[in-house]
Amino acid sequence: MNASPPLTDSLGRRIEYLRISVTERCDLRCAYCHPQPDARSVPRDVLTVEDVVTVASAALRLGVRRIRLTGGEPLLRRDLEEIISRLRGLPGLQDLALTTNGQKLARRAAGLSDAGLARVNISLDSLDAEVYAAATGGGDLAAVCRGIDAALSSGLAPVKLNVVLTSRAALERAGIPAFVELVQQRPVHVRFIEAMPTCSHVGYLPAGEVLDFLSREHGIIPVAGPDGGGPAHYYQLDGSRGTIGIIAPISDPFCARCNRLRVSARGELRPCLFSPGAFDLLPALRGPDAAEAVMSLLEEAAVAKPGRYGDVAEPSGVPTMHVIGG
Repeated sequence: MNASPPLTDSLGRRIEYLRISVTERCDLRCAYCHPQPDARSVPRDVLTVEDVVTVASAALRLGVRRIRLTGGEPLLRRDLEEIISRLRGLPGLQDLALTTNGQKLARRAAGLSDAGLARVNISLDSLDAEVYAAATGGGDLAAVCRGIDAALSSGLAPVKLNVVLTSRAALERAGIPAFVELVQQRPVHVRFIEAMPTCSHVGYLPAGEVLDFLSREHGIIPVAGPDGGGPAHYYQLDGSRGTIGIIAPISDPFCARCNRLRVSARGELRPCLFSPGAFDLLPALRGPDAAEAVMSLLEEAAVAKPGRYGDVAEPSGVPTMHVIGG
């Protein structure tokens, strides 16, 4: 098989990272992701194991090196371990990660690791059980904590915890001191993330306010942070085993170094989180020479990638995050 030219967009950015949503289904209802039942929701997972492998293989042939599986909640797919095992066997893959809410992670972490998963990101917006349940529509904080322990003991590292900031009240509810205590005790990496306006009613809080708090209350120094190739800026606290990360797409946009494309669980390929349109991969996946057809669409999507997210659409025209793929 001949090597193809590396996937590069019109601004010269190398596309080396692909996020593939394997399901829209989720057992939680976080306001910034899946705030209400979606009229477009599908009753089953559209992408088969073979579809996911074909898309990933095509991307790897074009120079993609990192793949993240998202949702919805990926652990609702019973064949997730099969997907991971098939992807891990593809040539050129350097990193395979998963984003999960952690509700079902404890009993599957070892199997995911055995299948070839490298690491996990876990959504965790508060360490207060009542606040967490309210924010997620009934989520069980204890289950997430068991999932974190299982991930660490199974070698899924680094373990990153994602805390979405939607308002000052949300920041206070999240309980920064509790997260500080967590990274002092455990080798985990807590990332405070500014909410992207994919839901019109969701607020926004500059992540710099977290840094202001940490600077006042703790000694922090910038550090390289864990592997992953993402946009976070990491900080070490005095004596901490883990780190605090800041991801600030609104107050400090990182579009100029964005290296990713996204595939939704419906098979829609998006050049940008805020792209008003998408490339439909399903006809290519169901037709002859599927890999070649998908490669062509990936190249088209790279060319269509905007310079910054504000160039392509108003947030009101963008599907909610669970449809796009977290």
